[in-house]
Amino acid sequence: MYKVLLVDDDDITLFELRKFRDWASFGFTIEDEAYDGSGALNKLSSKMFDLIITDIRMPGMDGLEFLREVKEKNLDSCFVIMSTYNEFEYAQQGIRLGAFDYIVKPVDENVLGKTLGRIKECLDKKKQQRVKIAENNFRFCYPQRQETRLAELLMAGNNEIKEEASLTCLEVEKLTNQDMYKTSFLLKKMIINLCEDIYKAFPWINTLEEQPTFDDVFDHVTSINEIRSNFMKCINNLLEIIIKYELQHSDSLVKKTCIYVMNHLEEDITIDNVANEVYISKNYIGKLFKQKTGFSFTDYVTKVKMEYAKRLLVTGVYKNYEISNKLGYCSPDYFSRLFKSYTGYTPIEYKKMKCVLIQN
Repeated sequence: MYKVLLVDDDDITLFELRKFRDWASFGFTIEDEAYDGSGALNKLSSKMFDLIITDIRMPGMDGLEFLREVKEKNLDSCFVIMSTYNEFEYAQQGIRLGAFDYIVKPVDENVLGKTLGRIKECLDKKKQQRVKIAENNFRFCYPQRQETRLAELLMAGNNEIKEEASLTCLEVEKLTNQDMYKTSFLLKKMIINLCEDIYKAFPWINTLEEQPTFDDVFDHVTSINEIRSNFMKCINNLLEIIIKYELQHSDSLVKKTCIYVMNHLEEDITIDNVANEVYISKNYIGKLFKQKTGFSFTDYVTKVKMEYAKRLLVTGVYKNYEISNKLGYCSPDYFSRLFKSYTGYTPIEYKKMKCVLIQN
């Protein structure tokens, strides 16, 4: 999502812009607001915005002064200026200063939508050009050795990956001479590759975990420290996925057992099923699984099914009893008890809580 800053001293205009329903469908999200140019500059000192929509006439620092300040600071944000019909001369000045477009107040939703469509197309092209240039520049110096080592540690669920990731950050920063864009580009590419490795090796993870995107994590940073911190968070998140589903085990029988569970989430899974699949006694499988993972086969099945239930609940598509049936449980009450025991919430409570978090 491209981040938007709204700048206007008129609360009604800000309200009208906020209530426009199609921001997300055009690929934008309103990140912050300011009431004049000075306030907007303060916001820009700690955060980057892809699009700034600003009024021209405001008390204090007006839109044109604000635009001049931003251009002098070489901040790479797209500008749209707002004006009334009798301020067209000011709008022309804004265009000469580099504004992408202007819209007339009060803002018409159809006009706003068409403007956002053009801006997204422009921002997409600019982003593709930056990526292409960066890929060409770094083709012969990409830290492949570090990525390979991180991939090995990640797949093994080895906590040493945290130290290795920290060293990788230092290597990349040295390689780029701490250039923020170059550092961000290389570390983002590395995380994307590691993520793709996991989802390629274990494709059924898509059923349980939403594949992350990293644009917001790496494309809107304000310091090298923030890039490093975000990289480490991404590494930790990927490591948590590996450990959560016991994917780190090298023992082939344990791995086969986990894969069987993942591939039969919507069935009544028993250890007898697994035993028949791998031609080994259920007692041996149960003992080995407990020894290697620390919990029983039944607990693992419940854990994975409850993670799947969480994903299904958040979609808002399924009712409680439908999810129960989908997971192979005969009784919705039994499913609810399992879910409450696993998450601390009933399915209904969990769904409401997640909806509130998403809206905020």
